[in-house]
Amino acid sequence: MKRLPFAQATGLREAYEAVDWAATPVGDPAGWPRPLRQALELALGTRFPALVCWGPDLVMLYNQPYADMVEDKHPAALGRPVREVFPEAWDELRPLFDKALAGEATWSVDLYLPLHRRGFLEESYFTFSYSPLLGESGAVEGVMDIAVETTGQVQDHRRLELLTLLGDLATDLDSPAEVADRALDVLRTAPLDLPEVDLHLPGAAGGRRRHVLPPPPEPLRPRQVLVREDGGAGPLAWVPIPAALGGGPPGVLAARLSPRIAPDGTYRDFLRLVAATVGDGLSAAASYEAERRRADLQAWQAQRLGGLVAVAQALPDVDAEIDVLRVLGRGASALLGADGVVLGLLEPDEGGTGRLDVLGDTADPAAAALPAALRGVPVVDAAGTAAWPLRLTDRTVGVLGLSWRRPRELRPEDRDLLTALAASAAQAVDRVRARRAEREAADAVRSLAETLQRSLLTSAPQPEHLEIAVRYLPAAEHAQVGGDWHDAFLTASGTACLVIGDVTGHDQDAAAAMGQVRNLLRGIGYSLEVSPASALSALDRAMRDLGVGALATGVLATVEPVEGARAWRLRWSNAGHPPPVVLTPDGRVEVLRTDPDLLLGMDAGFQRADHVHGLVPGATVLLYTDGLVERRGASIDDGVDWLAGTAARFADLGPDGICDAVLAEVAGHAEDDVAVLAVRVRPEPGGAPRAGA
Repeated sequence: MKRLPFAQATGLREAYEAVDWAATPVGDPAGWPRPLRQALELALGTRFPALVCWGPDLVMLYNQPYADMVEDKHPAALGRPVREVFPEAWDELRPLFDKALAGEATWSVDLYLPLHRRGFLEESYFTFSYSPLLGESGAVEGVMDIAVETTGQVQDHRRLELLTLLGDLATDLDSPAEVADRALDVLRTAPLDLPEVDLHLPGAAGGRRRHVLPPPPEPLRPRQVLVREDGGAGPLAWVPIPAALGGGPPGVLAARLSPRIAPDGTYRDFLRLVAATVGDGLSAAASYEAERRRADLQAWQAQRLGGLVAVAQALPDVDAEIDVLRVLGRGASALLGADGVVLGLLEPDEGGTGRLDVLGDTADPAAAALPAALRGVPVVDAAGTAAWPLRLTDRTVGVLGLSWRRPRELRPEDRDLLTALAASAAQAVDRVRARRAEREAADAVRSLAETLQRSLLTSAPQPEHLEIAVRYLPAAEHAQVGGDWHDAFLTASGTACLVIGDVTGHDQDAAAAMGQVRNLLRGIGYSLEVSPASALSALDRAMRDLGVGALATGVLATVEPVEGARAWRLRWSNAGHPPPVVLTPDGRVEVLRTDPDLLLGMDAGFQRADHVHGLVPGATVLLYTDGLVERRGASIDDGVDWLAGTAARFADLGPDGICDAVLAEVAGHAEDDVAVLAVRVRPEPGGAPRAGA
């Protein structure tokens, strides 16, 4: 019984099985073509959101992370054309699909795509790539989409820019009314988050401006965000602005919220920060008018905002959780005067509830306060500790703990600052873990591809008159496992066939294609007993007829004795590959440059050429892939000349020694895989080599 293509769709199998595939354009899964099965297997095997769109209708198949990303569009999206699932974004997506279907991969960064999710048309941003998928005929029959939602990052960035501009108001020595007018000017530059905004301020700060939004329908508590629906134009929200220094009633920030953004905790925290920042500016202006000492407070407020921006800018660059703690430690000490900072991180355990691992001084009083904040509510102790939960949209990832040597009362702006620090820390921890998971996944893919590749690189035979050595060196860059290969074998008549080649591309796909090309060429070379050029032409035809969708460079060579002479003959054909290098026993080096033929797999009717070069006993022929001679900022010819000069220094070492020596020159910094084959003609004691040996 044929295995279902979605058998490995953990968590989605029931959804796949519930689709009447036979009624869809892709048909019964039992008849799905191999390229579709391979693409789906790749999508189901990655932890990134991945989508496969197949056929003229671009029917959708995807993995669990993609289902999580599109939310309530799943499971109805399975088996449906992409234009029916995303009609609201089709105008933006269609040109990208057209480009991919034309054979060109696309790359979109933070592209705005409004999507119907969670019951409304939601503002959302994505970074993604569309890659063409080839069918069995070699034509493009589908598109692979690897995507990451960046809505949170885009919104955080623009909100941070707005808060920075608002923070600058605290440095202006204007009256409170002037600061309020300038704050409104700044706030109205953010229509995506604040389509309409107004400030209701008491006293002189309120001025005589005409209000565009009503005051709150009820009294507001400190830090409260009151939200009321107002038809289809978007909800109205009111947030108290902390009172200006010196007392007096607080003002109110009134805002119409975007109908395309859910008024969740993150949105509300942003409104609190906006209100607090406007309050900081008004407080600074009022204090400057009241007395000179208030100017010191103004500078302090500006310093706090600058410190918050510095922390928010530093966190995206950290690589480990301990680095998150170091950044927070500096920020909390400078902004809040904290004497101790600890970070509690939730780690999964066997019980499923998670354990709290503490980074920092576990003896710090703040460490004992961490568990109480795991319920999602900040905890403040009058004795001098505070614990703030690190919240993402759907979960708590840990707790930020602070301690002071003396009791410390946290003001509303301190709490807002802690909320912002905790939100930034939660995102930083999530990014660190995601990057670590990505690196682990990349290492696993590389290990698989390298294992596959090494399994196909067999040891070389050692015929009577030839000494053959082969080597393979993976790239220094972890993601760069490719399709390089070497091969050496004897035909039925005893002729030594030598092969070096490189399939274009990287990772397990290139390694798998390499295995196909290598095995085809070995079979052709062994059975047909033809010249190298004829063998490569036969390989071109086999690749076409058997649907091997790959391109490759390569050199196929034979080493044969010259009848009646103490000499040998190298016969070779070059398919777009770097030229062979010959080392003579007296240390001379010759690069066998010719006009290279087309790459393998490009044109099955192309007429390939043979080349011949004489070899004296003791001569060594060196074949290699381009990873050995490629250098940034230099041409391939420069690299080949470097190889010739380097190999000349090791001409007396023998094939094994020469291979090891040239690879040692690039070990640790090769940007691509390297395969090397060296063959030396052994002098025959007492006479000329025998034909056919």
